[in-house]
Amino acid sequence: MNKLLVPTDFSENADNALRYAIELANEFGSSVTLLHTYTVSSTAGMFVSVESFIKKDAAEELLRRVHQMEPRLRDGSPLSTQLLRGGTAQVIADLADGQGYDLIIMGTQGASGLREIFLGSTTNAVINEADTPVLAIPSGHSYQPIKEIVFAVDDEGIGHAGILKPLVRLSKQLQAPVRIFHQALDFDRDGIDPSVDLFLDEVEHSFHYELDREDINQSINDFVASTQAQMLCMLRRKRGFLEEVFHSSASTKEVFNSPVPLLVLKD
Repeated sequence: MNKLLVPTDFSENADNALRYAIELANEFGSSVTLLHTYTVSSTAGMFVSVESFIKKDAAEELLRRVHQMEPRLRDGSPLSTQLLRGGTAQVIADLADGQGYDLIIMGTQGASGLREIFLGSTTNAVINEADTPVLAIPSGHSYQPIKEIVFAVDDEGIGHAGILKPLVRLSKQLQAPVRIFHQALDFDRDGIDPSVDLFLDEVEHSFHYELDREDINQSINDFVASTQAQMLCMLRRKRGFLEEVFHSSASTKEVFNSPVPLLVLKD
């Protein structure tokens, strides 16, 4: 976790995600980049002056946060800024993927918490666009030392070991065991693919099964609570377990409110 990217729109949720990123950077000795993106919609005659004003205002906001947060970074880790023009999600994804960032840390929006990720929010768009893992911080969540990580999985295999490397790095550095949670339709026929065990071989991990319940969202939340975990990890595939969880949630008007940050890895 050498390089962390923190997009900001200068909202309280974004500031909260930055505070979390600073604490995580102190665990790893990571550098942190604070990114703001902007677009300009104007007539041709007004374009230059409008863009100049937007950039000046945003640069001042970025500098204000650097002055506030840089003293919290230990061991001389840098806090730099980027101010880039373009569509938010695409700019974030291009920068993260192109510049070798290890993690994008973003806040979620509003009282509905993590539901926002999967209902058209910027964070959802970034998860779709970027290959870089995304850590979504629930609104109002304060950093807690990570001692337990829940990894919720379906019965599909993991494509290759690199997919789980961010999870392995977090677990090893923080000495946080990984609790693998699987909700099975039938214990005899529906299990965890052996690739999960293989690719987590470097870290302490254990397997936990639950027979099918109607509300998979609540099952995950209950398990997170029972383990007192400080982080939840899930995979995002083109069509897979995580999508099923949240599409179901949206269709029934239920809210998936995780009390802990959600690490989304792309398979």
